[in-house]
Amino acid sequence: MAAPASRPTRRRLLGAAALGGLGVVARPLWAGERDVDVIVLGAGLAGLNAALLLEQFGLTVKVLEARERVGGRLYTLDGVPGRPEAGGNQLAPAYARTVAVAEQLGVALAASATSPLLQPQRMIYDVGGQRIGAAEWASSALNPLPAAVRAMPPDRALLGLGGASSLAQLSDWREAEARAQDVPVLARLRELGINEAAQALLAANNSYGTSLADTSLLTLHYVQSNLAEVRKIPGPLQNVRGGNQRLPEAMAAALKGPVLRGRRVVAVDTAANGASVRCADGSQHHARHVICALPLPALRGIRFTPDLDAPHAEAVRSVPYAQITQLHLEVLRPFWDEAGPAPYVWSDGVLGRVFPNDEQGSGRAESLVVWSNAAGAARWDRLSDADAEALVLGELARLFPASRGMLKLVQRVSWQQDPLAGGAWANWAPGQATRLAKACAAAKGRLHFAGEHTGATIRGMEAAMESGERAASEILSTL
Repeated sequence: MAAPASRPTRRRLLGAAALGGLGVVARPLWAGERDVDVIVLGAGLAGLNAALLLEQFGLTVKVLEARERVGGRLYTLDGVPGRPEAGGNQLAPAYARTVAVAEQLGVALAASATSPLLQPQRMIYDVGGQRIGAAEWASSALNPLPAAVRAMPPDRALLGLGGASSLAQLSDWREAEARAQDVPVLARLRELGINEAAQALLAANNSYGTSLADTSLLTLHYVQSNLAEVRKIPGPLQNVRGGNQRLPEAMAAALKGPVLRGRRVVAVDTAANGASVRCADGSQHHARHVICALPLPALRGIRFTPDLDAPHAEAVRSVPYAQITQLHLEVLRPFWDEAGPAPYVWSDGVLGRVFPNDEQGSGRAESLVVWSNAAGAARWDRLSDADAEALVLGELARLFPASRGMLKLVQRVSWQQDPLAGGAWANWAPGQATRLAKACAAAKGRLHFAGEHTGATIRGMEAAMESGERAASEILSTL
């Protein structure tokens, strides 16, 4: 059935007419030392989508991946009960490219279960070391938030206090005209008369900057517009059966060309007649074009010849990424009442936020994730596994005494400590998005760029898929 007109459809790049009758290329375009037409750096969604699209038009492609797994920051923790996602949690109906590729590859999707544990009325607030039930939060003396957002968790309240989005359309977040909003959110809060106690609470689990001073008001507007756009497309949130990482694994398996793992790129040289890539293992690879689908922090370890343009180089040096550390704990036995408070926590202390992983929506979570941002993440990163386990179990036992002996730390994930990621996603500091974001997506000769930070519209997985499509179309348009 054709998609309704209101739904973004998957146009596999340009179409035959737009390509001027290009059709399918029957043989590699380069011979001799150029071993493939295109080298793709990074086997995340962006790189794999670009590779699949290029192969559909007959080009030969090689993918170089530094990790021993594919997927990048889409990462299913198969060794943790319930297989939680460390990155890329759900697919919205508006993720048209992502959903379409899954369907084309026969990757089964299922509507995400609604967990009774994740109901607002079952949340526990842990503020100033005191446990506060959801029903008491709005009236608590420990809640300094203004009346309009007083009943909300502070991370949601921050979005509300940012005001209505100033963006006429979603892609405007990168435009110079948006610079008036590309200012610290702290300035907005001070204009509203938000006191320091409320500011401290709003900063505690902020996903969009390490402090309110380096969080852009424009980012909050972009997030708001993104949520509004996603809600326009009806339908359930979905997950890939068996874990979302099964999607990039299927994409890699569908490629004709190789996906070489354990190949960390250290140099990329481009010239008028082709490109060369050198890896840390000494291997060299040659192609007509290169697509770099790596996050900005990973580019700091690569020498580009010629140098990146100045705005792009500045972004590589300076754009901060979300600092997120997750502690995944196995639930040995449920320790909560069926209708009472759940292990669903918002804390201004070391716990940050706690979410039950209830994949089946049964109310019997197989694991919990303790999710910490910024300064909280750094605190966990300084601890050994043994010390982290002792601290997290002690903090949870303080809130839920019945949890003693019922939890076990299974895995830690620290995106900022991963040199191939440098963080969970790009958190453009005030003044950066409107100056630098478009430069990060601009091709430089035979070198093209993709990745979620180069997406123009919907954030997350769909941004990665969109960017891979754009980079592939840039190459196809030169043929």
